[in-house]
Amino acid sequence: MPGPDAASTDAAVLQAVATAVREIDLTGTEAWGDLGALSAHTHVDSVEVFADEIKVRAGSFEGPINVHCTLNYGDGADGLTVSETFPGRFEGSLSPAGPVILRLKVDTSSFYA
Repeated sequence: MPGPDAASTDAAVLQAVATAVREIDLTGTEAWGDLGALSAHTHVDSVEVFADEIKVRAGSFEGPINVHCTLNYGDGADGLTVSETFPGRFEGSLSPAGPVILRLKVDTSSFYA
């Protein structure tokens, strides 16, 4: 049976994973190909992580996210700004240095529906 420190260790791991996902630069992930195609000036406002839904198994982890974006079209008075949220998923591994995000994908199909 796990000791009392197991719950706090598990919570610390989940928090570290959630923080790593929130702080990742999406322009360096495969998600950016889909997000960047939506507008000439796509800006990621935030990445929402659901820590209670992160699954950790044998040194790896995965979970769902929502990516909140601002899509900008045109410039100045002719410009249009649209806020959108897209669901996605991330995967990674745990290392002694901390969580490493290996894959982050976003589903932008709702934009085209």
